[in-house]
Amino acid sequence: MTKTTKNKIPQLRFPEFEGEWGKTKFKGLFDRISDKVDVKENELYLQIGIRSHGKGIFHKPAVSGKSLGNKRVFWIKENAFILNIVFAWEQAVAKTTSLEKGMIASHRFPMFKTKDDLANLDYFLRFFLTNRGKFLLELASPGGAGRNKTLGQKTFEELSVLHPAITEQTKIANFLSAVDRQIEGLEKQRELLSEYKKGAMQKLFSQSIRFLDDSGKPFPDWVEKRLGEVGTFVGGGTPSRSNKQYWSGNIPWISSSDLTEDSIYKIQTSNFITKEALRESAAKLIPAHSVLIVSRVGVGKIAVNKQELCTSQDFTNLSIREGDVIFFAYTLKTKISKLLTFNQGTSIKGFVKRDLVELDINIPSLPEQKKIAEFLSALDNKIDTVAKEISKICEFKKGLLQKMFV
Repeated sequence: MTKTTKNKIPQLRFPEFEGEWGKTKFKGLFDRISDKVDVKENELYLQIGIRSHGKGIFHKPAVSGKSLGNKRVFWIKENAFILNIVFAWEQAVAKTTSLEKGMIASHRFPMFKTKDDLANLDYFLRFFLTNRGKFLLELASPGGAGRNKTLGQKTFEELSVLHPAITEQTKIANFLSAVDRQIEGLEKQRELLSEYKKGAMQKLFSQSIRFLDDSGKPFPDWVEKRLGEVGTFVGGGTPSRSNKQYWSGNIPWISSSDLTEDSIYKIQTSNFITKEALRESAAKLIPAHSVLIVSRVGVGKIAVNKQELCTSQDFTNLSIREGDVIFFAYTLKTKISKLLTFNQGTSIKGFVKRDLVELDINIPSLPEQKKIAEFLSALDNKIDTVAKEISKICEFKKGLLQKMFV
């Protein structure tokens, strides 16, 4: 592809195409379609909705014709451009498929079919997901915010759109579809790895499968202990937010929102406190290689810290005296459902230190702990690698959407 910055030529373009793009009103490229449903009281009808930000169509539960009453509804046509006039300004646009055939939509979801040899549906769907497309949707949606910004359908059909000939539209659409297929393939790979890890954890911690030692012999039997026997618990605290000097130091401080539920390794550190804040508040320094356990507000998140840090009061942290910290972190991940049954409180649900101290766990020998930890960590690393690749390609696609359209 070649680069250019002319107003009517995209920044990125396939080399076989040249010349400025044309400008056509939307109604010159698409025809409005509306096949009204003759609603019958005793029939059931499936309706659709459209998510904002180009996230596609979703299917609503079936409703009876009686409950629809006098509501104007229309049959969904396959391969049509459709949008939600209430949230069009938020890019609630989509393409109908065979999955929606036989479903219905209200008058708030106008549908359009492309005119022959003038418009490629996939191209224009992607166009309305660009910054320029969003601008035009907002331009046709006057008003304040939210539901007051309803799309003016006549205004929308009068919008002028810069576009290439259909051959170039099709090439752009096909190229971006290939990128989408690559993303979908990676997302499926991540999903399969996550399911495999989930199954492996169930089998490993139920001891239905066991590792052998380096000589090929079985490891010793696991022993049952209470979690309080394997380490020391350290709570957290939050220095006063009104004292800005407390938050200008170099000691990492995290809240539950800085952790994710899918990995014990991801900690987003965005706040740092001073030694004075540590001395003059309930905050405590958590040793490196501890298990960070969210016991309130985000219950179930667990991580292992590589460096000393402080946490909010929503954590009950475990400093391991002996054993593999990664193994114990994964062990606690398998106990989340049980920990959730300990939820206490009215406005803020959670469990308390005593619940963790008295939690029964089965513990293998240290060498087997390490084998389990290494195996699950390797799976997590694979999942994280795929996730990073997805993020990278999504950013690449985002750039393409802005540079391949005018």
